[in-house]
Amino acid sequence: WFHYTPGAMPFGMAKPAPSTNGSYGNAHGWDATGYDFRHTSIEGFANFHEFQVGGLVFAPITGKLETTPGKLEDPDNGYRSRFDRKDETATAGYYSVQLKDYNIRAELTSTKRVSFHRYTFPASEQAHILFDVGNKQGESGPVKDARVTILPNGRVEGYVTTLPVYVQKYQKGAEVTMYFSAVLDKKPNAFGVFNGNNSRAGATETVGAGAGAYFSFHTTANESIVIKAGLSYTSIENARLNLEQEAASLTFDEAKEQGSKTWNDYLGRIAVETNDKKNKTKFYTGLYHALLGRGLASDVNGAYPTNDGKVGHIALNDKKQPLHNHYNTDAVWGTYWNLNQLWAIAYPEFYSDLIQ
Repeated sequence: WFHYTPGAMPFGMAKPAPSTNGSYGNAHGWDATGYDFRHTSIEGFANFHEFQVGGLVFAPITGKLETTPGKLEDPDNGYRSRFDRKDETATAGYYSVQLKDYNIRAELTSTKRVSFHRYTFPASEQAHILFDVGNKQGESGPVKDARVTILPNGRVEGYVTTLPVYVQKYQKGAEVTMYFSAVLDKKPNAFGVFNGNNSRAGATETVGAGAGAYFSFHTTANESIVIKAGLSYTSIENARLNLEQEAASLTFDEAKEQGSKTWNDYLGRIAVETNDKKNKTKFYTGLYHALLGRGLASDVNGAYPTNDGKVGHIALNDKKQPLHNHYNTDAVWGTYWNLNQLWAIAYPEFYSDLIQ
């Protein structure tokens, strides 16, 4: 679930990635779910991917409005779409795929706390973008609560609270809330909200399991619509702040280029002296995954979620910036994988955050 997030930055909070079966959930808490190379249809693009954490799916479609993902064995039912491997590109910090059923090109990239989605549509009088918020995703567990609100200025905000199955074994009642604040760069012709299969055109808010929102457009051939989604584990206000401070004026291509340079720096800190391309690929793939093995959990203002469900605050310097970052995911497992030594040697600035 959290090891295939090609749109993410190293140690980032925003981890946009395709999902083929994330909506199926995770009965035991550790089952493989999310993106399966054997599957032939994509149900959407989730923005949160961590151990026991998952949610906030976006999906572009054309034609009849569909508000549920459907099943792998019947891709014509629901908003999922078939795709071909030859139409897929995944590099460190960027992902793209052609959604065959809708002739839509989907692209993903990010900053540390902001997901970027760019959808390039065909000419259509029925182009839609779905925000599927109130459903389980990957390792997230059942949904306890959700809310989606469309503001008068077109901004979309909300949250989803889930009950991670695996965590319940050790911390009964533990929950995770994921917040977002998103903007689209095109005004829709119509909008509405939904809960599962029940949609309400023109409504601006909905709550509870299955909550989501949709936006409908008239598009010309090869017209692109970009979504920027600020994320947070503490509040909608902080999700909005993360978006404004990290990406208010940033374009998709600028974010992509910024991410590429960051990944090149992080992966390039270790040089491999070999002519064996296979072994070199294997090494850097492992290093890439090691840099996704933790996720940023604190906001630009230093707010972070505490284990008891409250919000903590990291001390600030004289420039009102947090003295360090706070991370989540997978507790001390890295100790047994020798990741601590790797991070300390090659990424001391990150390891310093962990120590603090």
